[in-house]
Amino acid sequence: MKMNKYIYFFTILALILGIIDIFLFIFHHYNLGFIVLAIYYLILFIFNYLSEKKLFTALIKTFLAFILFPFYPLILLLQYKRIEPLYKPINFYEHKLVDTSNIGFSSVDLAPFNIILKYGDPNQRKYVVRLVYNSIKEEKIDFIGGINLIRNAIKEDTHPDVILYASDALTNLENHLISKISHYMGNLNTLEDYINYAKYSYYYANSGFLAGEHKFEVLWQSSIILRTAIEMFPESPLLIVYTLRILESLNEYENLEEVLNEKINKIRAQELYEYAIMYYIKRRKPKSVQKLVSEFIDLGFSPEHESIKFLLGG
Repeated sequence: MKMNKYIYFFTILALILGIIDIFLFIFHHYNLGFIVLAIYYLILFIFNYLSEKKLFTALIKTFLAFILFPFYPLILLLQYKRIEPLYKPINFYEHKLVDTSNIGFSSVDLAPFNIILKYGDPNQRKYVVRLVYNSIKEEKIDFIGGINLIRNAIKEDTHPDVILYASDALTNLENHLISKISHYMGNLNTLEDYINYAKYSYYYANSGFLAGEHKFEVLWQSSIILRTAIEMFPESPLLIVYTLRILESLNEYENLEEVLNEKINKIRAQELYEYAIMYYIKRRKPKSVQKLVSEFIDLGFSPEHESIKFLLGG
């Protein structure tokens, strides 16, 4: 409902009369003070009656004006103006902005999102936050990379709507991870359960939500469970890779290399080779990298990791 000029006029007039009345009583102009007070309540009674169309309700509201004297007109003014916050909380569980069902997990380059977050207008930046949020939850883009992008929006953006949209997204994603970990930890029955538990534990520990002892506790607990799991499911490269990533996050390099060497010699899966090559590059062990790359080529694997594609010239 659009506020008209009469509401402005009468509420502001009543507010001014109420303030003047206080000063009249302070300076002992009692007769004039009671007259102004009567006019103040008459204006408010008429206003309430015309608004509610009910005598009893108008009397109740006018009595309320006595308790909130002289600021009741200001409350009316704000009520009828229907002032809304600049930021409206986003419901991330409702409609998606775009269909992300056909986007491949590794096919989305985050660079265009970063460009829009830096140079787009506020609506475009909010759109990107929402799109990245949906894509992260559906695992269409890298989970940790997407979360870092949203976190950068909070740090670098200056528009309150964008910052609050991004903050809501980050909070919802953290709750999403906690919910997934709790669910799978209580239902570790199948290989898929263990893989999902490992995946979400790794994401949670390495997405910036945890630090210090809390991060260590999540990683350590998951490493104990997964060291047993890879013996129960020794032929699952994906489960092994997540276990290795968690051991790497714990800086348990000796244990990691022991597991890696044992499994890669038995399974010779492409996922293990790609992880091993990248791991030994980071550890600056060129002889190990050279040996693994040679075996990778001999086994006829076609690289999927972008860095390995670059390393092999394709």
